[in-house]
Amino acid sequence: GPGSQRWEDLGGARAILPASAIPWGVAHFVGGAVLGQFPELCYDALLRPLADRAGIAVVCTPYELAPDHNKLADKVGDIFEGAMAAGADRYGWVPERMPCFALGHSLGSKLQVLLRCRDRPAAAGLGLLAFNNFGVEDQVSLLRETLQALGVNAGPVGASADRFWQSVLEPALGRVAKLSGMQFKPSPEEMLALVANNYDRSTGKTRAICFEQDNLDCSEELLEALSERGAFADRINLQGGHLMPVFLSVKDVAGAAAANAPGPTGKV
Repeated sequence: GPGSQRWEDLGGARAILPASAIPWGVAHFVGGAVLGQFPELCYDALLRPLADRAGIAVVCTPYELAPDHNKLADKVGDIFEGAMAAGADRYGWVPERMPCFALGHSLGSKLQVLLRCRDRPAAAGLGLLAFNNFGVEDQVSLLRETLQALGVNAGPVGASADRFWQSVLEPALGRVAKLSGMQFKPSPEEMLALVANNYDRSTGKTRAICFEQDNLDCSEELLEALSERGAFADRINLQGGHLMPVFLSVKDVAGAAAANAPGPTGKV
C-alpha cells in the first residue's frame, strides 16, 4: 500500500519502521523549517527507503518554527525521548541497546547540532543535510523560496497539489512572515561559539552532506568550529540543491493523492 500508511504516531513523534525486519537501531530525523512539521508528506521518499534498507526505525520529531532555537532543540529532544519510551511499551524496544543516529535537514540540522551541545544522550553518528545557520531575514527569504518551489513542484498534479498548498504551505508562510524583524537564539555567531566550546566529542562521526547547487549551505564554518572543538567530522558533496531531500517526495505525495495510488520511491 502507499508508504504514507506505514507512518504511525509514536509518543508525539511520527515514525516509520522497516517493512520486513525488527529494527536494530533508530534514526532521529528533524526536518527543515515548516517542512519538518510534515515528515511523511515532505520526507517520505528519503526516509522510507532509509528504514527499509538500513533496517532501522526512523523517528521524526515535528516542530513549529519559532525564534528560540535552543527551546526548539530541547522540544524535539524531549519528543524523541518520549517516542523511544513509547517504542519500549509498544514494541519492546530496549533503547539503551539500540544505536541512535541523528539526521537533520536545513534548520533541522542546526537543531541536531544544538542537541549535541546540550546534556543529551550521545549519538552514534550525525548526518547534516544542507546545514544552515542563518539569521532571521535570510531564513525568511529561504522559506519563501522553499514554499514557492514546493508549490510549483507539486503543481502539475492539479487539485491535490492545490489542497496541499492551501492547507499546509500558505498558513506556514503566514507564520514565517511574522518572524521578520525578530532575532534567532542563538545568533549565527553564538551558534559557532557554542559548537567550538560545547559540542559533544563522544558523538560518532559528524558528516556534513552538502549539495553542489546549494547556495545556502553553512557547513564550511560549522566544520571549522567542530575542528576547533576536536570533534570527528567530514563532508561529502552530492548533486542537487538545498531542497534535494524533499523535492522527490512532494511530487510522490501529490501524485499519489491525485491518482489514489502509491507514489514511486525516490532517493537522494
